[in-house]
Amino acid sequence: MPTNVPDGNAGFSAAQAQVWGFDARTGIDSRSYLAPGAKIFYVDPNNVQAVDAGNLGEDPTVPLATVDAAVTLSRAYRGDTIIVGPNDAWRYAAGIRDTSIVESLVIPATKGGIRIVGASTNPLSVIWEAVVADDFCITVNACDVLIEGFGFTGNNGVACNGIYSEWDGVTMYGENLTVRNCVFDDGIDIAIQLEFSWYFQIYNNWFMQCDEYGVYADAGGSGAAMGAIVGNWFHECTTAAIALLGGSDDNSIHGNRVMGDPAGTNNMVDLTAGDDNIVTDNYLGCTIAQYDTTCSDATSGAWLHNHCTDGSPVAPPT
Repeated sequence: MPTNVPDGNAGFSAAQAQVWGFDARTGIDSRSYLAPGAKIFYVDPNNVQAVDAGNLGEDPTVPLATVDAAVTLSRAYRGDTIIVGPNDAWRYAAGIRDTSIVESLVIPATKGGIRIVGASTNPLSVIWEAVVADDFCITVNACDVLIEGFGFTGNNGVACNGIYSEWDGVTMYGENLTVRNCVFDDGIDIAIQLEFSWYFQIYNNWFMQCDEYGVYADAGGSGAAMGAIVGNWFHECTTAAIALLGGSDDNSIHGNRVMGDPAGTNNMVDLTAGDDNIVTDNYLGCTIAQYDTTCSDATSGAWLHNHCTDGSPVAPPT
């Protein structure tokens, strides 16, 4: 996994110039981090100085204690970024800074265009759990949100869900979601659920034995469209790695690695009732004969150059 914060510590230190001539030495901070006037908010519950009340969250030495507080402080479409400090709450780590992020965060429609980034070398060093069983760790009701660099897991062994993005055009506008460089492990039931959410990008993530779905749109919902699911690793997701149902159209599913039960039914890629999806160059842990059962596309999707254990199928699955 690449590091989730490029250019070392750029933007972390108040003494580092962001625009030449404007920094702590001149007493002027340009605030030009990703966009003119953008702000960076810091969150680190492992820091003994961390506090939400009365904290503007812009000093990395006195960070906020919760991501929720940082979302409240962030501003829509100003280029604001929330940097979340690392922890080693991962179950196989040493437990040195072992306070995980424990939040069932809701990003409201008024906070579009923000970034939430785990500042780690590996997403498993920023562990995130929901507050209670079956909660989603993050619910996205805002447009243009980016989530990067987190390891999503269950809460003390009780299963949770990962990220839910929903659009209804009234109070929820969860479109254009980007999720990258994250891990969803076997403490997660549904890793990413999309409800009427279009133009999403889901890439370079690990879905490791999720108890139900990797990427999911409910058959009883309004589907997901115009999205890209690219370069992910799906390993033994119990119900399905990718199930875009409910009339999910015009999606691109490319270059993923999918390992699952080769004798399963619709447990790898299921696009039933969709239209005009394109599925290309994916690697599937089943034979060509099994592919017609582990995958499904009952309408007019294009399946090209996909790879099974004994060769490449030449037609879409039924």
